[in-house]
Amino acid sequence: MKNRYVIDHLFSRKVLVVIIVFLSLATCTLLAQQYFSLTMSSVMTTDEFNSSGIGTLSKSQRAALDLWLNRYTAHVIKVITKASVSNDSASGSRCSPAIETTISGEFNGWDGETIFKLSNGQIWQQTEYNYMYSYAYMPEVTIYPTSSGCRMKVEDEEDTILVKRLK
Repeated sequence: MKNRYVIDHLFSRKVLVVIIVFLSLATCTLLAQQYFSLTMSSVMTTDEFNSSGIGTLSKSQRAALDLWLNRYTAHVIKVITKASVSNDSASGSRCSPAIETTISGEFNGWDGETIFKLSNGQIWQQTEYNYMYSYAYMPEVTIYPTSSGCRMKVEDEEDTILVKRLK
C-alpha cells in the first residue's frame, strides 16, 4: 500500500510540473502579445531609425513592421522559455527545487569528473574542471539550480562545483 502511495505521489508531481510548464508558456505568449506595444522608434536610436530608412516608410508600413516586431519578441520569449524548461529537464539534471541530502560514505573532494553517490540514491557527476581535496564522512550537500546549471555545495566547504545528474 505504501509503494502505491509513493507511485501515485510521484506521478501526480510529474503531472503538476507538466501543467505548470504548459501554463507558463501559454501565459508568457499571451503577455507578450497583449502587453508588448513595441515600435521600431521605441527600440531604435534616432540615428538607427533614420539611417535604416524606417523613417521614410508610410504609416501602414511602419505599423506592419511594428506588428512583426511584437510577434518576433513573443516568439523569442517562447523559445527562451522552452529552452529553459528543456535545459532543466535534459539528461536528468533537474535540481529545482534544491536537493538536500548527504554523500553516501566518504567524501574526498573533487578532481575533474568526480562522481558523487548520495544517500537519497541519486548519482551526480562533476561537469566543470576544478580540483579540491577535503575529507569528510557523509557530509551534507545541497544541489541547487543556477543560470549555468546545477551547483553542489558540500557542508564546511567554501567552493562549489557544477554537477549533472547521472541517475
